[in-house]
Amino acid sequence: MTTDDKQRIHVFINRKKYELDDQVQTGRALKELAGIPLTDVLFLEQPGDDLVVANDAKITLRNSAHLHSQPAADYGDEQRHGDVQELRQPGGWTFVVYRDFRLPSEFRPDKVDLLVKLPPTFPDAAPDMFWTLPQVTVASTGTSPRGTTMETLLGKPWQRFSWHLAAGTWRAGVSDLRDFLRCVIGRFERRD
Repeated sequence: MTTDDKQRIHVFINRKKYELDDQVQTGRALKELAGIPLTDVLFLEQPGDDLVVANDAKITLRNSAHLHSQPAADYGDEQRHGDVQELRQPGGWTFVVYRDFRLPSEFRPDKVDLLVKLPPTFPDAAPDMFWTLPQVTVASTGTSPRGTTMETLLGKPWQRFSWHLAAGTWRAGVSDLRDFLRCVIGRFERRD
């Protein structure tokens, strides 16, 4: 099949529509097309966990695919919460709950409890995803933020944010929970 025979497809990057001549793209090409800094992390939205698209990775996109970006791990200010509670769980896990975690004004409510799961091998292994109680909505639309679902934890309905650190962001023996929390804050400060 020649280039002329290929059908153009459209994709959405950070909610903006783009036309592509080829469904095979690199992360770098997509970031450059959308004006995203190469240091940001690019994700392809998919059922379950979103796929991290590295700058040099080639991916095959389907028509109407949705991608989003977020700043790297050192983004944000962690001074947004009240008390912190550590809850030991079976299997060596620890749930850390930040009480009265303040959200940007673009979200409702303005404060939530934020839960982070620490794996048994933390801090060598990074935390992954985070949860809020009560459910967070986008103030302007009343809809849930992208990549969220509801999950029962500690006997209550928590909103799970399917969100992940970019490969190589977490450095065993160097990174700590404050680094992860700055990333969570950065996710909220992107206003999506």
